Amino acid sequence: MLEVALAIPYWLELAATIAGAIFGALSAVRAKYDIFGVCCIAIVVGLAGGITRDILLQDYGIYAFQKPNLILACIAAGIVAFYFGKLMTYFDPFMDLLDNLSVALWAIIGTGKALSAGLDLVPAVILGTITANGGGIVRDICMNREPEAFQAGTVYVSAAFIGALAFAVMKQNHLLDQYAAITCVVLVMGIRYASLAFGWRTRPARDYSDVVTQAVAQPVKRMANRVRARRRPTGFQAQTTGLTGPIPPVTAKGVTGRMPPIASPSVTGSIAPIASDGSSPDSALGNGVTSTDGENRCYPESDDQPPRPESET
Repeated sequence: MLEVALAIPYWLELAATIAGAIFGALSAVRAKYDIFGVCCIAIVVGLAGGITRDILLQDYGIYAFQKPNLILACIAAGIVAFYFGKLMTYFDPFMDLLDNLSVALWAIIGTGKALSAGLDLVPAVILGTITANGGGIVRDICMNREPEAFQAGTVYVSAAFIGALAFAVMKQNHLLDQYAAITCVVLVMGIRYASLAFGWRTRPARDYSDVVTQAVAQPVKRMANRVRARRRPTGFQAQTTGLTGPIPPVTAKGVTGRMPPIASPSVTGSIAPIASDGSSPDSALGNGVTSTDGENRCYPESDDQPPRPESET
């Protein structure tokens, strides 16, 4: 059996185990488990963290099996919670104090045993955190629930982690190592009660990918726009006029718009035949010309009328 960094009285270790067992048993009672299931969950919450730690350490035995009185205490706590669950809720303030104290003590025991086994700082802190919170995680797995330790909410596992980290750093580097255990207890309980008093809660994940992407993309876009502005011409250069810019619309007699098509000077159409008396039928029609579309166009006799083309005479 590995020696622990802090000589914990057996009654305090027993009380911490019973506190965890009662919390686990009450969870099973609310889930409508039978007495066997309630007792099993009580053992899991009370001792599963230490059992997991001893399995990971290897070759040092399982502490819960070396102390069978702890298993019997968990079973007794499960039976009491099964039959007197409502009565036990009146002791919630005392149970909360005992639970927070047990978390700190199990963190010290797990971290101290890991350091005694020759492990480094990181695995020692991990084993200390597992010892303090492993029972609740295994309980949720056995009850087919999402582990509360992994969800956003009250600061519980984080407090055990910070306490185990402080204890391991002080012990490994011999920084007031005689006060390392007390420091761990104060940190764990202080963080737990401060989180309840000030409403400290852990938050779920928040994605900052869009913020980072926009922050990186904006300078790139500005640089690309500058390069395009240098390569792009300022306007269309007219070769015929020497003017830079678009060609203005044509203006005819003050009217802006498209110019009308230019009519051909020649008139297309069929020449009317000459009558036998020498007169032209056009005279009867007002000297008009019949076009190919059958329309009779007349040319009135006037002094201002321009001479008719030879093709029409």
